[in-house]
Amino acid sequence: MTLPDISTINKIKLSNSNQLGILVPNIPKAVLYYSKILNIGPWFRSKTVKHEAFYRGRQISLDLDIVLAFQGGMEIELIQVKGGGKCVYSDMLRKSGEGIHHLGFLVSSYDFRLARLKEAGIGVLQSGSIFTKGSAVTRYAYLDTIKQCGIITEIIETKLLGLLMPHSRLIMGIGCLTGDVERVRA
Repeated sequence: MTLPDISTINKIKLSNSNQLGILVPNIPKAVLYYSKILNIGPWFRSKTVKHEAFYRGRQISLDLDIVLAFQGGMEIELIQVKGGGKCVYSDMLRKSGEGIHHLGFLVSSYDFRLARLKEAGIGVLQSGSIFTKGSAVTRYAYLDTIKQCGIITEIIETKLLGLLMPHSRLIMGIGCLTGDVERVRA
């Protein structure tokens, strides 16, 4: 396979990486281990009401448990696949098992960034939208950058009432107060 020409990639201008996605077999155990051994926490879970996802262009059904914590400027995302069909997560589990899955970048202008990436020849493995109880909408795309970078790259945009929302411990704490997020105990 020929790698895409990267001469146009300077138009993409992704921000600093701020998320590390990790596949785990069991969220409660992983939260306990990450909290006690690595001192990462507190952990949060958004109250998802709908998750629309497309894997390699086809709509799929996912059953996931996802929790988040923040360490320095990095969001740590733990993902447990509980069921559903073939997807970007099951591909990794089948090929290499649990572990680091992707490096994420929060973006503004999701559609613009995704178009620039596609123009540069970078394909989308999986994309979707996650809707929460409190009306936040997160759009994401997992990009096929494994051959170039050795890891999947994700672009992420979260909006609440049309306003771009950062991912941070403070925002998760506010979400706990509004009922959109729950705290996960170790």
